[in-house]
Amino acid sequence: MNPTSTEPRRPFGIDTAQWPAQWQAAGALLLGLPVLRRLAPRLPVLLHQADGRTTHWLVAQGVAQPVAAAAPGPAIRALQLPAERVLERHLTLPPLAAADVAQAVALDVAAASPFGAEQTVWGFRSERLDGERLRVDVAITARAQVEQSLQAAALAGDPLPEVWVLPATTATLAGAMRPIVLQGFGEGLRQARARRGIGQRLGLAALALLVLAALAVTPTALQRAKARQAMGAFDAMQKQAAPQLAQREALMKQLERLQTLAQLQEQQLALGPVLDLLTRTLPDGAWLTGL
Repeated sequence: MNPTSTEPRRPFGIDTAQWPAQWQAAGALLLGLPVLRRLAPRLPVLLHQADGRTTHWLVAQGVAQPVAAAAPGPAIRALQLPAERVLERHLTLPPLAAADVAQAVALDVAAASPFGAEQTVWGFRSERLDGERLRVDVAITARAQVEQSLQAAALAGDPLPEVWVLPATTATLAGAMRPIVLQGFGEGLRQARARRGIGQRLGLAALALLVLAALAVTPTALQRAKARQAMGAFDAMQKQAAPQLAQREALMKQLERLQTLAQLQEQQLALGPVLDLLTRTLPDGAWLTGL
């Protein structure tokens, strides 16, 4: 009996199972470019702070910007978890892809969390320090602590709000910040809306590029169409003029023949005057045997 291998097949040595993660990492890298960063929609978030106040924010690519009033459209609810209910960790990692960073943080949380696996709730934010280091701020808490805070703020229910943790480095809520969003609550709604908004904006950008390309190609296409139209009209005119051209060619041939005959006639002697001259010149008894 031949042993069966459970390893995935790798055609030409390529691991096709890694393709989705690689495409996702490439897409995240492209969206992080300054040119494409503006394609990410700024979604309104209503934050219920730990001190009981509510503030309005616009969030795009993990950065929250405060606004004075509610933005148009339905706002996503979020709850700030008090800092005393959270354990913070700070990691320094090499510049990895987003999926690799999440996996590394999950392993660190599993090893460092004082809570059980079912009760552990965590989230993280990453920030590039330089070209070779990545700073990761991790927040760990118990699910019971989050549920207690949701019930105290009267936010428990469906759909669940997002749960934010503001690290100790965030002194105030007056400026832009990068909150840590705990996983497993209402963050999926905002992520889905962000992906949908990016897809729509990419579609509009692609449509605009197509329109610009069409505008750039249209003059050349019009010139080619005019050239083809002129060639078609010239061919039609040649077909219509073909009988007249044939008659003209036949007339030219007849003219050439008449000209040839005229040249031959000019080269011949005038027989009438020659015979008259001979008659008067020769005597009456003379016989002409050759001319």
